[in-house]
Amino acid sequence: MAGLPADIEGYREFVAARLDPLRRTAYLLCGDWHTADDLTSTALVKLLRHWRRVSAMEISTQLRAVVADAPPTRIDVDGLIRSERRRRRHRTWLLTGTTAAAAVAALLVVPSLAAAPGPAPTVAGPSSAGPSKAVASPLCAGVTPRPTGPQPPLQTHGTVRARPNEAPAAAVARLTGALRDALRTRMPAGMRIEPAQPGCTEPQFQYHPSYREYTVDGKVRRGGDSGFFMLQVSPTDTDSARPNCQQAYNSLDCKISRFPDGSVALLSKSEDAPGAGQLWVRLFQPDGTSVLVVTNNFGTEVVGNRPKITTTADQPLLTMDQLVTLARSPGLTLYP
Repeated sequence: MAGLPADIEGYREFVAARLDPLRRTAYLLCGDWHTADDLTSTALVKLLRHWRRVSAMEISTQLRAVVADAPPTRIDVDGLIRSERRRRRHRTWLLTGTTAAAAVAALLVVPSLAAAPGPAPTVAGPSSAGPSKAVASPLCAGVTPRPTGPQPPLQTHGTVRARPNEAPAAAVARLTGALRDALRTRMPAGMRIEPAQPGCTEPQFQYHPSYREYTVDGKVRRGGDSGFFMLQVSPTDTDSARPNCQQAYNSLDCKISRFPDGSVALLSKSEDAPGAGQLWVRLFQPDGTSVLVVTNNFGTEVVGNRPKITTTADQPLLTMDQLVTLARSPGLTLYP
């Protein structure tokens, strides 16, 4: 995974020394301090992404301080760094697509599957007879993904609500049942999700203990077309208490949607190569749950130490509206 620049302290020092001149310049451009803070945040994120290749002296010569006093800033530099760290982690997952899906699955833990041998756990799902009757749908048996190699440290960032106390094994079963139900009733005809976990015939959540989040990933298929698919459920962090497009996958192409139940969704898209599109939705629920859904129409492989992108469909098989519908599915919450 591509990490943040090694000289992150140098970035902090640069921003601390030049934040006010940057904000004043932005204010001269737009005439509003809130908008100026947003413009400056966008510039600082871009600078962070290219910090290895820029010269502080070269940038400094282009900055002009404005004599007017600026009000206290709303910009949280540490928050920008944390958001960029999450964005890079998500981008690494998404760019690798289905090529590395099995490897990602091996880094996750399904607590119920790591237990002693016994009957496979089941989740509730609708029967063909109608929604009033339910049948047991088994979780994957015979697959026990375990962490391999060094694991990231346990994340300790704050959340907008106390972290859920539901046992991971119970949450895996409950969330999997809710997702399978949603896919049966909300997916377009002829389309299916092929899970990344070997031996699984239906999508199933896995628990990532370091980040304390639940993830499903695999391929979405329709006929001969395919694309990457990921859905992630996690506690909303305090940096996202007020959703804005700086938290989106592509802040330059972002829309905010608000719903009657109080949910807020960030909708973002990008084109990583000609014809290779990616759709990204992050839904913030009022109860403190965050649901991320992503799909694309390409796969990535490494050729000569460089990524090679190959399209797998003319366009992503799921639309932005369909991703929002899946994210808002009943039961996809960490606070049942």
